[in-house]
Amino acid sequence: MAHVLARLNGFGMTLIPNWPYSFEREGEGSNVVHATRWTPSGPAKVTIEPGSPVDGNDVVDVGGGFDVPYWLIETSIFSVQWPAGFTVNSPQDAGDGTPFYLQGQGEAAIFMQGPVLRSRLSDPDALVAPGQSVLSRRSDDNGVASIELTYLHDDEQWWQAHWMMPCQADHFVVITAQSLLAASATTRTAAETAVATFESSA
Repeated sequence: MAHVLARLNGFGMTLIPNWPYSFEREGEGSNVVHATRWTPSGPAKVTIEPGSPVDGNDVVDVGGGFDVPYWLIETSIFSVQWPAGFTVNSPQDAGDGTPFYLQGQGEAAIFMQGPVLRSRLSDPDALVAPGQSVLSRRSDDNGVASIELTYLHDDEQWWQAHWMMPCQADHFVVITAQSLLAASATTRTAAETAVATFESSA
């Protein structure tokens, strides 16, 4: 059985899901996790409550983890805290190299790509697609550069932003967030949680 390249770690537990999967919190302010594995015969589900024993069945493998009061999403390259109000979903296509997608209201999606060599992505303006307008450009003292955009798609106004996160000696991981413009404030807050808690594994 193949494991994905992302897992949850926190509350003294590690949850390693089997692909394809999704993680969803029980509700606002809750750290109880509903895990789903999508199978040809239908969804298999299990609920994980921090501090309680759990049999992950064929949905997740459960082991020991960090004793911290939040969930980290870990990959072999980086980790970020799981933002409130978003589900964690595996790619549905086995050929998709994106480790996971965060999805929320307003058709919101947050995802990470890379590492990308700095020499191939020296300027965030390289991430601006045709038809997109730049709302802002920023950089901080930690070497993180970002660009915020808007564009029209299917007669709806959309918002998108990219953050170039230093990773390893000469690479970036790009965090991208997008949603309908009406949901941009919530989506930006969630993406900024990922940006602020991003840690490179190397």
